[in-house]
Amino acid sequence: MVYDLNTLNPVTEIGHNEIFGADIDSAIPATKLRWVSRYGLVMASGSHSGLSGVSGNIRFWDIRSGNVVFELKEKIDCFSDICVSDNLNAVFKVGVNSGEVFYTDFRSLSSVNDNSNPWICLGDKRKVINGKKEGFGCKIENHGNQVFCSKGGDIELWSEVVMGSAKTSNGSEDQSTKRDFKKNMMGRVKDMGGSRITNLAFGGNKMFVTRKDQQVIEIWQGSARGI
Repeated sequence: MVYDLNTLNPVTEIGHNEIFGADIDSAIPATKLRWVSRYGLVMASGSHSGLSGVSGNIRFWDIRSGNVVFELKEKIDCFSDICVSDNLNAVFKVGVNSGEVFYTDFRSLSSVNDNSNPWICLGDKRKVINGKKEGFGCKIENHGNQVFCSKGGDIELWSEVVMGSAKTSNGSEDQSTKRDFKKNMMGRVKDMGGSRITNLAFGGNKMFVTRKDQQVIEIWQGSARGI
């Protein structure tokens, strides 16, 4: 549902699917919504766990036409959580089986089909097929030019290492070139291994963290440039 913020009245409805439709994907409700301001699209993602494993879909909707512009169907190492970074022009996920962080360049989504895998693993590729659900409960969010991923009670910070862009023969940027990201663990040694993180949120140069079975909100603060 799309609402007008001034009146709080519903404006339009998009993505209406029958729960008992022939397509199994139609029964997967969207559990996360994000506005992608760079492209004027709304991301709706959802997943479902069944006997054959975890499957899901990620759809990017044009709210003016009500049409799906891009769609990713998740079968192998489906996302435990997902985010879109306007600044990095990329979609990030943490795999529910591997617990590893993946990304795909937003500009390459137009060439994705049901038989292709657009995700590039930033961690250990061998964990993708282990089926251990190491990523269950992990959260991933972006803020500025950085991506934050919780694993248990710890937080990974991913930043892009700018190496210079490759150019095609006509002078445009090569969108298929692999990008480099580096990982750092946040906090001091004594901060590691706390209760499992349940939510991450950001505002200005602050990060807000909640943990399982704790009735408090942690506030992490950094420099003006980042957390």
